[in-house]
Amino acid sequence: SFISNHHHPADVNCHFKIPPTVFYPQPKVDSALIGLHFLGPTALRGRLAGVDPSNLRRLVTSAFQQRRKTIRNSLKRLANEICGGDIEEAKALLDSPPLPLPEVVRAAKARGDLYARKQELPENWQSKRAEELTPGQFVELTRLFFGPEEGYIDESIPLGSKVWRKLKHG
Repeated sequence: SFISNHHHPADVNCHFKIPPTVFYPQPKVDSALIGLHFLGPTALRGRLAGVDPSNLRRLVTSAFQQRRKTIRNSLKRLANEICGGDIEEAKALLDSPPLPLPEVVRAAKARGDLYARKQELPENWQSKRAEELTPGQFVELTRLFFGPEEGYIDESIPLGSKVWRKLKHG
């Protein structure tokens, strides 16, 4: 969930792995040093391809709330909300095939953009678990649920704040 929520506004790089032996007491997990390089507003809008960031956050949160469930099962409640309680319409939304990638994403993919190369939603997206989808595929899933279908980039949609520190920390 951390990567899904933070990979959109930033490029995430794993600099190196840290073995448990450098810590005392030794944890039973592996660690890594990651770096975040935040994108500017233009690059972020291109990466989101017209998707409203608040809708993306809502979908990612819904997808990860129920671990070990398929995307289809974890997004049922959200689909019902979007469809105004119409169960048949929600079922049709959950059975929808992926939309074609917007032109801005296809252009980024042609330029070799790593994020765009992993953005296409698989045909069987309903049977995947949330942790199996890439951050770009969550953008496409949000576009499928909320629109815009054609990937029109609306400059008036607020991107949100990059501030992550509490005010008391400066």
